[in-house]
Amino acid sequence: MRRWYSLNFNISLDRNQKPKTWIDIFIIDTIVREVVLQKKAEIKFWRIHRRWADDEHGHELTLDCFTNEEAASEIKSLINNSDYFKILQNRNLLQKFEMVPADTESKTAIINDTGWPEPLKESWLHYINGCCEMFLNLIGVLKKDIKTDINKTSDISEIEKSCIELERKLTEIWKSHGNNAFFHHINAIFGYQQLRIQPQLWARF
Repeated sequence: MRRWYSLNFNISLDRNQKPKTWIDIFIIDTIVREVVLQKKAEIKFWRIHRRWADDEHGHELTLDCFTNEEAASEIKSLINNSDYFKILQNRNLLQKFEMVPADTESKTAIINDTGWPEPLKESWLHYINGCCEMFLNLIGVLKKDIKTDINKTSDISEIEKSCIELERKLTEIWKSHGNNAFFHHINAIFGYQQLRIQPQLWARF
């Protein structure tokens, strides 16, 4: 039986400095890409979640996979044996890596927004899975113009420079085109109806 397995990468965070969000990009482009390519047949849904709040979790990137126990164990081993994972470990850029299974087999167990109606919860999994596939593909397309191939070097300074440049390009696309590429087109699917952004603020895109 399938359930959600959360693979949590807890990234070293200096509270007096900005979080090293370039590490997220490195993990997504290398480790997450390996998992998705090699284990896609066993994963029903997957998603990426990023956070760097000033709390007990700190800077954390999570790969959530809806899969069976055997595949989850194989995914964890794949990550632990990844050369990219070892690059981060050897440079003390990871504080902790763990896999946490959901305590229920419910497909919607990873959705913490309890106010959502059940039909939305179940259908949203297809949406977030597609968003993450798009993001992974976008990284793959953008990195073709990056001088250093981060998949072929262990030089952490070169990896950092390349991932910072990748993240800059991603942010530029989000800021310049996100309104039309993402918000407008999903708004069109929903018939250009307004949505509530804040309690007293409605908008369409």
